[in-house]
Amino acid sequence: MPVRSKRKARIAAMKALYAVDVGGQAPDDAIHEAITAADLAEPYAQFAADAVRGVLTCREELQAVIESHSQGFTFDRMAAVDRCILLLAAWEMQARREDPAIAINEAIEIAKAYSTEDSGRFVNGILGTIARQLPSNEARILDGKQLSKQVREELKVRVAALQERGIQPRLEVLVAAEDPGSQTYVKMKRKWAEEVGILTGTFEVGTTTAQDELVGRIRALNEDDSVHGILVQHPLPAHLDEEAALEALGHRKDVDGISPQSLGRLVAGMPGFRAATPLGMMRLLDEYGLDVTGKRAVVIGRSVILGKPAALMLLERHATVTICHSRTQGLREICRFADVLLAAVGRAEMVRGDWIKPGAVVLDAGYNRVEGRKGDVGDVAFDEAREVAGWITPVPGGVGPMTVAMLLSNVVDAAEAS
Repeated sequence: MPVRSKRKARIAAMKALYAVDVGGQAPDDAIHEAITAADLAEPYAQFAADAVRGVLTCREELQAVIESHSQGFTFDRMAAVDRCILLLAAWEMQARREDPAIAINEAIEIAKAYSTEDSGRFVNGILGTIARQLPSNEARILDGKQLSKQVREELKVRVAALQERGIQPRLEVLVAAEDPGSQTYVKMKRKWAEEVGILTGTFEVGTTTAQDELVGRIRALNEDDSVHGILVQHPLPAHLDEEAALEALGHRKDVDGISPQSLGRLVAGMPGFRAATPLGMMRLLDEYGLDVTGKRAVVIGRSVILGKPAALMLLERHATVTICHSRTQGLREICRFADVLLAAVGRAEMVRGDWIKPGAVVLDAGYNRVEGRKGDVGDVAFDEAREVAGWITPVPGGVGPMTVAMLLSNVVDAAEAS
């Protein structure tokens, strides 16, 4: 039964329950009148009737559950329409007649249409808390490690086809010579590149490298037809102007998708290389069949290499996007409305389980070191989030491997376009 087609049935059930609750009408009469007025065909008429009878059968239990999660509001103090909406959604979740995320979404939309915008928020808060108390269904893992292997195998085939045509894909990397973290990261990128057949070269930028030398190197690589991709590994030494280097790079060989020209083309909806990390997230959504059309997406983070391009890519996919950051007021409440929550704020486990809407897709781009703990942790408290979300990326093994895979995919795209 299509979710959106059930909304008329839910509205009819809400009206029937209101007629019983406020008007004192007999349940069977109220159900018949509401179904007739809504012109509901089967199986929607049966769904509406079952919902009303289900609520009336266990009304006291449902009312107690709602009151226990209403932050002090007694049931009688709630608006009559809100009471009916809450009872119906709580019954759907408790009776396992609907996915909690869908039941909550539908309740919010009906509340906003038949009550007020504030009622939508009120209903969401109570139902979200109820959903988190339901028996646990652990989120499914968005496995970036496995998908990255698949992408690299696909790239091997494409590179072999290019080589048969006499084209050898080549990536040149500019990296700070005295930054151990960058050196390690670039070493991994070069290893994976060579595995799929991409040639790589490295220009180490040191404390004695002048700005003119750096820009001159980039311009020379731009003019070299044997080079298909150029990566300016962030961060460069502090004495250099990284923005000027990226401006000199332009968009034609910016396979990391972070130059002003590349970002401008993304904003304008023009073809170009997309930033590798958010592009990897989009590929994960595609692989697992997660369509974001019409969904509420919240991006926490506004960096030019992650938060902003991720928001724009989600917008390209017809999601309704909100960009937040560490200073956003009411951040927790905003996140709890998100069907898709993307965390890229750089704060270890800032996003807690009770920030997440039940059933939401959670994409965690954080990599943080925490003293006394082994390995990296994300921006999301994984163990808490996994109890609530529908889908989630782990750290490590989620977004990170996909970043490198999509960087290499961009290089191969560039070689094919040449």
